[in-house]
Amino acid sequence: MPTHYLSIDVGSTSVTALIIDIESKSVVGSSTIANTAETTSTNDKKIGRSEWDLDRMTDLALGNAKNLIERTKAQPAAIGITGQQQGLQLLDQDLNTVGSFISWQDQRSKDRISGENRTYLDAMGELGSAATEDGGLPAFENTGCPIVTGYTAPNLYWLKANNELPTNVANIHGTTAPEFAVSRLTGTRPVTDPTDAVSWGVYDLSKMDWNHYLIDSLGLNRELFSNLADSCTPAGQLTNEMAAKLGAKAGIPVSVASGDHQCSFAGTVADYGNTVAINIGTGGQASVYVENPTPRGWLELRPYIQNGYLLAGVGVVGGRTFRTLRDFFNNAIRAIAGYELDPDVLYAKLVELAAEVPAGAEGVVVDPLFTGSRSNPLAKAAVRELTPGTFTPGHMARALFEAMAAQLADSYLEAAKLGAGTRSLLVGSGNGLKLNPVLRESLESELSMSLQLGRHNEEAAIGAALCAAVADGSFKSIAEASASFAG
Repeated sequence: MPTHYLSIDVGSTSVTALIIDIESKSVVGSSTIANTAETTSTNDKKIGRSEWDLDRMTDLALGNAKNLIERTKAQPAAIGITGQQQGLQLLDQDLNTVGSFISWQDQRSKDRISGENRTYLDAMGELGSAATEDGGLPAFENTGCPIVTGYTAPNLYWLKANNELPTNVANIHGTTAPEFAVSRLTGTRPVTDPTDAVSWGVYDLSKMDWNHYLIDSLGLNRELFSNLADSCTPAGQLTNEMAAKLGAKAGIPVSVASGDHQCSFAGTVADYGNTVAINIGTGGQASVYVENPTPRGWLELRPYIQNGYLLAGVGVVGGRTFRTLRDFFNNAIRAIAGYELDPDVLYAKLVELAAEVPAGAEGVVVDPLFTGSRSNPLAKAAVRELTPGTFTPGHMARALFEAMAAQLADSYLEAAKLGAGTRSLLVGSGNGLKLNPVLRESLESELSMSLQLGRHNEEAAIGAALCAAVADGSFKSIAEASASFAG
């Protein structure tokens, strides 16, 4: 019986390859390299753009996986894919990329329309008869989320509104980064499972299908949207060409891609019904599993892999929140002293300085919403209650971590209030949490629970590998796979 499964995580900061052994319940090996495929110009970064070369990104991911297979000499029985589950890449009928990949971090859809006092998101809401949530965000019925920047349909709408959807390309259609990687490995047109489909922003949770009426209302061609597929099913087989690139066997199953949020939950949580899961990577989520749809308040309701849902606070704070503070100090050092510190060294130093400041940061308060929030996309960050003695890097870092913990804790408290029920286990994952004891301490204080870190790193990649093991029949369900591997 095969026991080794390969996964590839096409992340925004890095790409990861990982191989697990389901018999020994261990990680055989993993490899992570920087995602150096960004093409955003300096000026475009200043206005919130985030564009990438997805062909290069995929080549980086495949080269990294090839090196891992060579190093471990572990031949995978199947391959699972995950990654940033929002964003947009256009493809032509031959599956060639058209234009740049617009990542989930791109802010263009909240730009104001020229000559009008409304954003592109506002215009989408009016066309689709969206309700207005607290803070002014439009939300389509039964989609599980408000309309936010970075999601796939808003990017499509922005391109259409600005006449940037190619009209001279036959059968043009959209995809996301992990689905594109699956397409490359199998030579098939990309397909989308429910965990990724919800992140397009026009997926109907009540029907588990695209909301075609809504798509039509937005003036978008239905052909732009992927075909849908079930999670943990084979999207196709590894082609001879891709097998040669990876050093793997041709013909092995490649599972339909699933979202990194859901895969991280699958790779970390053994007891779905009794756990609060906190994940801090580039983004951040606080999630609880529910079997049936539930009111979501200001949270998001995302389909889980195969069955159930995650009720989650998504995207308000995460690793990029701390990165903003770190980059401020590095920019200040460069401007004053003429050199920069290694970002990882500076990160560790700021955590160290924060640990020297008492809980409560001696009254310093940070609003951590550098890029707004789901309920208020135009919100701005702030540092308040400073004195001459507390105007220090350590105080600002400590106050920021405590504010991040409060935001994440509020998500869980909101879920419990909405009927999801209380949980007794707190499980953490992601390098943004594992490398930050002050943030862990702050979360424990906010939630009055001891935080247990997942046994393995690269939890989203583990979840994707477990999806592959379900796809080839080694497990009957993702829940069984999680209980076996993460328990």
